[in-house]
Amino acid sequence: MVSIPDHFDSLEVGILLHDPETGEVCFANEFAQELYGYPEDELIGMNVGAFSSESFSQTEAQQRIQAAADGQSQRFEWRNKRSSGELYWIEVRLSAITIDDTPYVVALVRDISEYKLNLRHLRVLTRITRHNLRNKLNAIDGFFDQLDIDDTTANGDVAGRIRHNISELLNLTNWIDTVKSATKVAPSAETRDICQLVTDIGETYRREYPEITWQFDCEAAYATADSTLRSAIDELIDNAVTHNPHEGLAITVSVTERPDDGQVCICIEDTGRPIPEMEIEPIVGGYDPDPLEHGDGIGLWEVQTIINAHGGRVSIAANSVERTAIEVVLPEQRE
Repeated sequence: MVSIPDHFDSLEVGILLHDPETGEVCFANEFAQELYGYPEDELIGMNVGAFSSESFSQTEAQQRIQAAADGQSQRFEWRNKRSSGELYWIEVRLSAITIDDTPYVVALVRDISEYKLNLRHLRVLTRITRHNLRNKLNAIDGFFDQLDIDDTTANGDVAGRIRHNISELLNLTNWIDTVKSATKVAPSAETRDICQLVTDIGETYRREYPEITWQFDCEAAYATADSTLRSAIDELIDNAVTHNPHEGLAITVSVTERPDDGQVCICIEDTGRPIPEMEIEPIVGGYDPDPLEHGDGIGLWEVQTIINAHGGRVSIAANSVERTAIEVVLPEQRE
């Protein structure tokens, strides 16, 4: 009988212990028993393939368990089947553990079925918005090109406003692709020098806007990043440039290591106007905007999504008439 720490059963997360060699279940806490739909006496001795859906194999599960036993922690999504036949999705994290001098692989498991359903609905909504709405807007825009409207008349002014709003809506549908791609760090993510990344972006803006006073205070720091991180940093610097008068404007971009908590901090600071409270809602209020009261911009929503996908966070360090500063904190990775 495995000697299990008492607190395993009190945790509100599924916990399984696997035999590193066979992959068999050696222990399942109460949360896991409820999640998997099997009592403990049935789960003990079972292989993962016995409660997996047909599209997921015991061979793959065993490979992941063995990799975790060898020190390569695993994190993945898996689809299981309860004894009732009900299919559901879980997220699994595997790592090696030793209890009473005996090696095991511990699995931390949580139900992500609702997340998967919401993701499916999001993809359908995305497809409708990208294709149906975009096609209709392009058709309407084309109709305007066929009309003989004098731009100097009142009708021309109205037509110009309509065209402008059509253009804004088309740009919005383009943003959907960006936001969707930002919800997960791409498999191509790698350890990058964040100082070099941020400096490269900042230098591009300094060359384009020499009338602004620029300062770069960056030290070498490394974090896991894909191409979307560049988009997030670019958006923050662009906000400081676009939404402030350039006369007397100073922008400081810094990157620092925080060895005390293993984090990399990126800060974009400017001496321009404060960010309207309505526009910083995605940072101070999370992901749920008020449907009746929200800003027009979606740039900070994209930034928040990208940084969260990288395991980091975004915060407002200062927001006054003297100084505005947005901080991005990412988990540090050593080279």
